[in-house]
Amino acid sequence: MSTSQSPVKPRLGPSERLLNLPPYTLATVLQARDEKLRQGVDVIDLGVGNPDMRPPRVAIETLQAALDDPKVQNHRYPSFNGLPEFRAAITQWYQGRFGVTLDPAQEALALVGSKEGIFKFFLSHFDPGDTLLLCTPCYPAYLGQAAIAQARKVEVPLLAKNQFLPDLGAIAVDDARRAKAIAINFPNNPTAATETADFYRDVLRFAREYDLFVISDIAYCDLSLDPSYRARSFLEFDRDKERTIEFHSFSKSYSMQGWRVAFAAGHAQALARMHQIKSNTDYGVFMAIQRAAIAVLNGGQDYCREVSATYRARRDAFLEAIRPLGFPVAPPRATIYVWLPIPKRFANSMEFTRELLDRAGIVVAPGSGFGDAGEGYVRVALCDSEERLREAGTRMAKAGLGY
Repeated sequence: MSTSQSPVKPRLGPSERLLNLPPYTLATVLQARDEKLRQGVDVIDLGVGNPDMRPPRVAIETLQAALDDPKVQNHRYPSFNGLPEFRAAITQWYQGRFGVTLDPAQEALALVGSKEGIFKFFLSHFDPGDTLLLCTPCYPAYLGQAAIAQARKVEVPLLAKNQFLPDLGAIAVDDARRAKAIAINFPNNPTAATETADFYRDVLRFAREYDLFVISDIAYCDLSLDPSYRARSFLEFDRDKERTIEFHSFSKSYSMQGWRVAFAAGHAQALARMHQIKSNTDYGVFMAIQRAAIAVLNGGQDYCREVSATYRARRDAFLEAIRPLGFPVAPPRATIYVWLPIPKRFANSMEFTRELLDRAGIVVAPGSGFGDAGEGYVRVALCDSEERLREAGTRMAKAGLGY
């Protein structure tokens, strides 16, 4: 006689790392956007920093040629750290752009997007409980990846009264002493704040005083919206690469976000540790894409100037459209964003984000998704045409969504 038995449930469950992950705020917004689209609403999507322009022609032509070249085996496994030619192009770009000298063999590393590099840096340098000083609001990947690494995150607020630069003197001495690293990103996503030479000197002095490593992110360094502004590299100040790693991406400056190619430069030992993690988890960037990236670094700087002019015109169109609404916002000097304070009658940035979508059909990113200091703002991505950005202002006015 057979007896029925209850199936044994597997013991597999979510890891502590997964449970430690904060919710991705923008995902909720995008779900609401998709529902509006299903309802037939004409949505103006300014929520994601997703460039809508084609990459440089040289990138597309070089990729096509590399795909068709039977003499070069681009389709085999790529090396973990990148083609020697790509690393050489990175170092030549640094020399020409910033006057910084790098060793291509040890001080440059190809990445499948800078998000991958940030993650591997945390994995290779942070143990659970180690302290990270993180300037916020920031690119949300830093928040999520610090959580996965189970780092103790101390947010250093970027405030309007300080031109959205961190007040290093306000960091608690105990936190500074416990920290392993400080993460900075200028030009900044999402605030569009820009650095100064004096600020970078202060960061280096602070890092030396507390023996901190500096994680610098310059993803927007070639998207200047002010002809008088030229972004700097932190490696211009830490020329010996004693305590710096810097990330740069092809996603924004060259509109190659779907290609997933970026690089890290700086401290040789830090890059070697990241390489060790990388060699055990994945491979490198598709070689044909690396060859296209080389062509861009060697000859794509006119493209950066052209797209910067396009974003400048879009910025001006949007700010002119919302001028009658009374928002206290200065024209950003760089990036592809406008950091917009929410009207005081709204309790928080998510509430204002919902109202913009429900009443005006406009998607923005709530500031709360960028860290504690992002509350009270929304980020507007200039990733649609001047016409649509003007229309966004018109819709806001009709919906009574002024400041």
